[in-house]
Amino acid sequence: MKYTEKIHAKRLLGMLNKKNPCLCCPQERHYGINEHNDDMPWQEDGDGDDACHICMEFVNTKQTDWKWCPCLILGEKEAIKRTWIALEEKGYI
Repeated sequence: MKYTEKIHAKRLLGMLNKKNPCLCCPQERHYGINEHNDDMPWQEDGDGDDACHICMEFVNTKQTDWKWCPCLILGEKEAIKRTWIALEEKGYI
């Protein structure tokens, strides 16, 4: 199964319900820290990097070095803020 923006948005909404969603990963089972587990259905074609690119593009951020999580690049408050804005602008909420 291909990880799409629609899947990402749905999983973001679940992840954002966690007490502390920062550094949780919407593609991971139970929104765990991004570990690229092999048991996720959308990783059949690779190691999950497509999901990371979708995530970064969703909040209009580029990958820098090893920092894939928007929380690491933007800071927790800015990443969460951009996520909510993107969810609204893209019509997911």
